[in-house]
Amino acid sequence: MKLRTLALTAAIAWVGFMGGPALADGLSRFEKAIKPQFPPDSVTYKSSKALGDNGFELDDVTVTPPPSGKDDKPQPVKIKAVTVEALDFDAIDKQQPPLFAKIKFDGVTTGSSAGGFDLKQMAGLDTVAADFGIDYKLDTAKQTFTLKRMELNLNGLGKLETSFVIDGISADATSQPDKALDSASLKTANLIYDDHSLLSIAIPIAASMQGSDPKSLMAMAITFLDAARIGQREKTQKAIDSLVAYIEDYQKPKGPLKIALDPPGKVSNADLSNAKSADEMVKLLGIEVSYAGVRSSTPAEAAVGAGSKDKDEDDDDKDMDKKKK
Repeated sequence: MKLRTLALTAAIAWVGFMGGPALADGLSRFEKAIKPQFPPDSVTYKSSKALGDNGFELDDVTVTPPPSGKDDKPQPVKIKAVTVEALDFDAIDKQQPPLFAKIKFDGVTTGSSAGGFDLKQMAGLDTVAADFGIDYKLDTAKQTFTLKRMELNLNGLGKLETSFVIDGISADATSQPDKALDSASLKTANLIYDDHSLLSIAIPIAASMQGSDPKSLMAMAITFLDAARIGQREKTQKAIDSLVAYIEDYQKPKGPLKIALDPPGKVSNADLSNAKSADEMVKLLGIEVSYAGVRSSTPAEAAVGAGSKDKDEDDDDKDMDKKKK
């Protein structure tokens, strides 16, 4: 009797284990909680499948935005695959922003008209293809928001990757953003942009829209950066020179532009607002800029002297002391 009872209990548990997730897998939760929020026929897909309890995949997706006016004919956006590896459906069920998500959009394509621009006429592009991914989590107990990775890859044009960690973010940050900014502080951040041909296309377009030419536009940008460079410490000047070098090489960069932020202490929104110079911003955020190229133009000011270098060393010592504390 004991053996039969144990066998029956195991059988019931097995049926419950196998049947339960099938009723509440990621795909069914998407179809119940998210899909009904789309306007009719605005999102269609040829196939779909569940990826565990909190994930799903949609293949051959077409997104057709609703028209904004009588004469508006929205251009459908094609997406090869939408892959949701994890999503906070519990928060969505409560009509709250999800505390975590890991999502990829592969093969996003639009026609030659995007954002009000005729890309075929302006840049000779028939379509724009892109991949986009985001992976984030808000730890409400530790009040830490971690953007593990956000990536935008414009295939054949360029790729942008970024990540950061912010402390002091509570679960109600989205409903009270101003309050959240007052208590939030940046911990670390990284940004990498690897250009393939986007800048060589975008810069001439931007210059033309301003009634200028690429050379004049680049000169204006370098003049602005050099104005912020004057009188700053050596570390700050090197960071600005790396930016200038990248701008000078916009037609064919010598590798990616990398910007890393590693603040020596807590940095609030108020701290950023009070920073009055490039030096203060670089020290406050611990900014490091790296690029393989070297600027070819002469800086607006000669290299800093020994006095400024001594100031650099004193500042770095203070930063190290702050880190130790």
